[in-house]
Formats: sequence, structure tokens, C-alpha cells
Amino acid sequence: MNILIQLILSFSTIGLFAFGGGYAVLSFLQHEVTRRGWMTTERFADLIAISQSTPGPIAINLATFVGYDTGGVAGALVATLAVALPGMIGITVLGIFFFHFYERPGVQAVFEGLRPAVLGLIAAAAWHIGCVAINSGAAVAIAVVAAILIAKWNVHPVFLVAGSAMAGIFLM
Repeated sequence: MNILIQLILSFSTIGLFAFGGGYAVLSFLQHEVTRRGWMTTERFADLIAISQSTPGPIAINLATFVGYDTGGVAGALVATLAVALPGMIGITVLGIFFFHFYERPGVQAVFEGLRPAVLGLIAAAAWHIGCVAINSGAAVAIAVVAAILIAKWNVHPVFLVAGSAMAGIFLM
């Protein structure tokens, strides 16, 4: 099957079920790209780091990078549109009806069910990427320091990304 068709099918499916935002989608993206043999978990982790440090939503950035890596410029365009379009259509439709139906018990029940599932997806992605990223004592130290700085002192992520990159250059 043509790589562009594969990208459309994979990323439109991901975009269709992208509940919880970009971080919740990471495990879905990782599963799809590694299952199809488009890249290794290590390469995917590197793309997450790049996607996190570039402007824009992480899931769309990842789709663009994966699409480019597998299908060039056409692959990047196709993957980006395929992952974004279902959400854009969905949020437009949801926006039209959301405020009219939000208070209904059935709608509230749906959100109550989605919240823990989204948390689980984010935790699974963090676990998988953490297993790849934490490959030395220095990496553990960088992760712990970054977590403390953001949790205790609310340090801006830009400084954490820049500081972590510098630490990686000097420590790894």
C-alpha cells in the first residue's frame, strides 16, 4: 500500500480518537509508528523532544515529523492534515451542541468516563518514553531536577528545555 495512504489511514484514526489532547495521544502515536515499522521507540522519543520544543500542538508536530520522515514533504502534509482534520471537524460540531447539552447527566457521565482513560493514556506514554529517555544517572538527575523546578517553583518550560539541552551536552 502506498505510504501516503497508510499515513492518511493511521493519522486520521489517531485524530479521530485523540481524546485528552496531544499528551494523551502519545501512546497511540508511538504504538502506530513502531507497529508499522516507520521508526524505533528511540527515534520516536527524539521526535517527542523536538515536537515539545517547537511551537504548536505536540500531536500535530509529531504527525508532521513522522510524515516527513516516512513520506517526505507530501507525507508531512498528509499526516498533518489527517491528524488535525477529524479534531477540527469534531470540535466544530461539538462546539455547536456542547453548551446546549453539557449539563445533561449522560454527557456528564461520558466526561467522567473519559477523564481516567485520558490519565491512563498520558501515564502510559510517560512510562514508555521514560524507559527510553532515562538511560543513565545523569538523565535521571535531569528529569528529577526539571520535575522539582516546575512543581515547586513553576519554572517556565522554555528554561527547562534550554537547561536540559545544555545539561545533555555537558553531562551525556
